[in-house]
Amino acid sequence: SSGFDLTHLFIGSEGTLGVVTEVTVRILPMPEYVAFTAAQFRNLKDAGDTVTEILTGGILLSKCEVLDSVSLGVVKEVMGLDIPEEVGCMLFIQVDGHKAVVQDQIKQISKIAEEHNALGLQWTDDPQEMTKIWEARGGLVASLSKVVRGERLIPIVEDSGVPITRIPAMIKAVQEIGEEYDFPIASFGHVGDGNIHPVLVMDPRKKEHWDKARKITSNLLDLTIELGGTLTAEHGTGMAKSPFIGREIGEVGIEVMRAVKKALDPNNILNPGKMGLDDVVKDIYDYFAFTDLLERPDGVKTYGTPIDNEVMACIQCGFCRLGCPIFAETALESRNARGHVILAYNLMTGAIEPSEELAASFYQCTTCLNCKATCPAGVVVSDIVEGARRRLVKEGYLPGVFAPMLESLKTQGNPFDEPPANRTEIYPAGFEERAVSPEKADVLLYLGCVGSYQDLYIVPSMMELMDKAGVNYAVLGDKEYCCGYVAYLIGSEDVFGGCLEKNRAMFSEMGVKQIVTTCAGCYKTFHELYPKHSDFDVPVLHAVQFMEQLISEGKVQFTGEFPRKVIYHDPCDIGRHLGIYEPPRNVLKSIPGLELVEFPQNRLLAKCCGGGGGMKAYDNDLSLKLAANRVAQAMDLGAEVIVSACPSCKSNLRLGAAKVGKERRQRIKVMDITEVLAAVV
Repeated sequence: SSGFDLTHLFIGSEGTLGVVTEVTVRILPMPEYVAFTAAQFRNLKDAGDTVTEILTGGILLSKCEVLDSVSLGVVKEVMGLDIPEEVGCMLFIQVDGHKAVVQDQIKQISKIAEEHNALGLQWTDDPQEMTKIWEARGGLVASLSKVVRGERLIPIVEDSGVPITRIPAMIKAVQEIGEEYDFPIASFGHVGDGNIHPVLVMDPRKKEHWDKARKITSNLLDLTIELGGTLTAEHGTGMAKSPFIGREIGEVGIEVMRAVKKALDPNNILNPGKMGLDDVVKDIYDYFAFTDLLERPDGVKTYGTPIDNEVMACIQCGFCRLGCPIFAETALESRNARGHVILAYNLMTGAIEPSEELAASFYQCTTCLNCKATCPAGVVVSDIVEGARRRLVKEGYLPGVFAPMLESLKTQGNPFDEPPANRTEIYPAGFEERAVSPEKADVLLYLGCVGSYQDLYIVPSMMELMDKAGVNYAVLGDKEYCCGYVAYLIGSEDVFGGCLEKNRAMFSEMGVKQIVTTCAGCYKTFHELYPKHSDFDVPVLHAVQFMEQLISEGKVQFTGEFPRKVIYHDPCDIGRHLGIYEPPRNVLKSIPGLELVEFPQNRLLAKCCGGGGGMKAYDNDLSLKLAANRVAQAMDLGAEVIVSACPSCKSNLRLGAAKVGKERRQRIKVMDITEVLAAVV
């Protein structure tokens, strides 16, 4: 038809001419067959010549990505991929369609690559293998924030488009620019359509880095134009490149665009500042988002270098939303990891002040670290949350529900306002002999507050196991004092410090040689937090590690069976936080008659039960929802018993089981791993 092509005009306007109100999506059918290869080359030229010949030869690729030597160095170092030293460039090539056609294309592509000195092509049609290899490309962007903690990728000029025949020249020139300024620039992209992403890795707190970045980006823009390219291949010009559109389309082109804009949007309501149409953006290559850090450093309230670096490493990609159990229930951005990082950053710079509303966000978090497991940069958001909580406590915004717990820790040595004498009520008869001379024992069995005050079975089960295995161990009885983990979690440095000093002095005086504990939180505290905050160096094992050791040494004799379908729930504190996944499973697999099944999300990706991070005390209803979700999963898998290795997990999962069981009229038992083992020895 004749007339104006308003569709393409509108699509290319980046929101400056109107608002999209409806979109029709045409969905392609799934291909019959998909094949993939990661082609390795010694240099860019050979890789570029390969791509050029493939595409100009009429072979249709569904994907074609390139990683230069800088990018390869990053993924090798951060992701631990086994890539030979001689490889200077990689092409990720994927083809799909009818199987016979694809197999013919594989032969053609392999022949072309070999003619251009490829180091080797191994094709696969296995979806799992393809996914694993694609992780190198998919994980690259965030991996750039892992190389030096505190430095991160800054995407300024990051989607240049050049003719595919000029890709090797483009990447080579980018590398030369990086060498000239002694500045790391990683190049990767969708080489099949000439789309290259040269991204800078820098510390946005350093003015000298921004000064170099301004010069580098100008050089990159000039380079793109010199090679007959376009300043933006897919992401749009937006604000960042708006002052430089004239370099590509000239003043006449700009004036035509302004005339169209004035005719359709005379009041300049739609996306002002975009595409250089109103000439308000002169130079966007500045540190506007980091002004407080650079120009007002004295006003920055640091969390300490390690946590500050974690804050800076986040690139706001949002992958963390996939793992956050709180976000899954609330759908609130302020309750997921990205939201917590943004709030922590603004609290650090003084853009926002401490408040009850802010506290509500930071305390509605289980610190489960599922966000880190789904974060390509591996940002330790739990450290950031805990740092923000400490700031809130200092400013007087500790939620009231925690005040009695802290007072009880100081006066009773536990968070439940229980007298010390009640700690041993569920201990088996005769335990007093174990509390007389701890210095003579090989092992101190530390049983924790939840197991001692809020559970009937974990303590006697563990002591029975130790007795039957002939372990020379001691207990502290009513002298046992809380490790202080709950105080650490909620941000009370002084109460945590008091617990640490009391236990450190007591263990030292008693000559404790080794600690074994049934509590996941206590284990994390003794294993990680005490050494981090003091000179504490007593070796510590979690009960699952100790039991695995006893079984392997033949000190545990099984006298019965446990003929149940058991599903293991990974506690966050010993799982994601400390990587203890296999010992509990090995213990369960050794038990006669027991059938072990797994949650769909297990080990690193295991879903939190909602009982940690102070969450249960702060928002019991939400905590119970998370537990119920986990129990429902177990029921769907036909499990008869949920087993964990954390008293807090057991407690919350039991409440979840009661809730779901009532709704479904279905029963499921929740046990600690010590109980299961004690039942068969």
